[in-house]
Amino acid sequence: MASFSEYTTWVEISRRAYLHNLQAFRRLVGPAVELTTVIKANAYGHGWKPIATLAREGGIRSFAVHSLSEALQLREAGFTEDILIMSQPLATQADAVVRHNFRQVVYTLPVAQALSEAARRHQRPARVHLKIETGTYRQGILPEELPSFLTALASLPGLEVEGMYTHFANIEDTTDHSYAFLQLERFQQAMEVVHAHGFQPSKIHTACSAAILLFPQTYFTMVRLGISQYGLWPSRETFISYSHAHPQNGRHLLQPVLTWKTRVLQVKTVPAGECIGYGCTYQASRPTRLAILPVGYADGYDRRLSNQSYVLIRGRRAPVRGRVCMNLTMVDVTDIPGVVPEEEVVLLGSQGEESVTAEHLAALIGTIPYEVVTRINWDIPRIVVD
Repeated sequence: MASFSEYTTWVEISRRAYLHNLQAFRRLVGPAVELTTVIKANAYGHGWKPIATLAREGGIRSFAVHSLSEALQLREAGFTEDILIMSQPLATQADAVVRHNFRQVVYTLPVAQALSEAARRHQRPARVHLKIETGTYRQGILPEELPSFLTALASLPGLEVEGMYTHFANIEDTTDHSYAFLQLERFQQAMEVVHAHGFQPSKIHTACSAAILLFPQTYFTMVRLGISQYGLWPSRETFISYSHAHPQNGRHLLQPVLTWKTRVLQVKTVPAGECIGYGCTYQASRPTRLAILPVGYADGYDRRLSNQSYVLIRGRRAPVRGRVCMNLTMVDVTDIPGVVPEEEVVLLGSQGEESVTAEHLAALIGTIPYEVVTRINWDIPRIVVD
């Protein structure tokens, strides 16, 4: 077992839970569909390098990232797997895209032209994936612009149209999936246009985590597994929809991968009637034993958790008292006997029979679990544990 005695704050990544989740999704999509793991934004806060290493161990052979810099980070760390960059680069960055053999989303002609020129210089094809706008209205080629775009693309040498894809706007936050099916229909119409212009992309992908869980008809030849590889449901609605279809499996399908821990810095007694923290937002109604933790909003522990949340110490809940500070948080351990400095504290995860979930913290601050884990300070060590 690894020793964490040198850390005051750290994140543990469960190898067992992560590989369990990968195996669950491999069973869902089957062996013929390419399972691509999305490790953008520091692997949703879990640590890009340990997650990429575990994904490789779990048989993953392709990654998806947001930016060229994330893709280069993986290459420089020795990852030779296919990497899809899901945001367009600057035209001046096309050379690096081709040189490192990345898969590159394309939806504007200037970038396509830059990739074509880079392909000529390097004498190797530029692997492009066409992003089709079907109703999310972020990145993508509008349906009415697709024919002229494809005509222009056909005149550019060196481009290998390897893939095409879209992204669903409203598949997670609802149990009414009619809009998602409208987008799927628009995408299938776009496929016909692409084929009519002589392109035969082999990597067709629409499915994010929620779509993988709910709709096999979205798989095509490739899926993009995001939040749920980390053991988190995309939304409560997705969990409800999946559990309704699979009543025996829903509760245990996913296992959270991340546990965020810290240590007690100091324990002190606050007299009854005294106030705690900035703004005097909490007044002790009794003599209170207070534990001071070296974590705050600069570390990603949201200030809106002030006087709302709790942490786990000795397997019991310790409520947050007063405002969360930039680098410190105070918790009430009056009812937890024997707490001492340097004792382990769980901010997010399980301890004994209790747990603090990303869903719970997200509900307290009015956001989604994605934000809770992604905002954990990237400089905090991520340690893989068995």
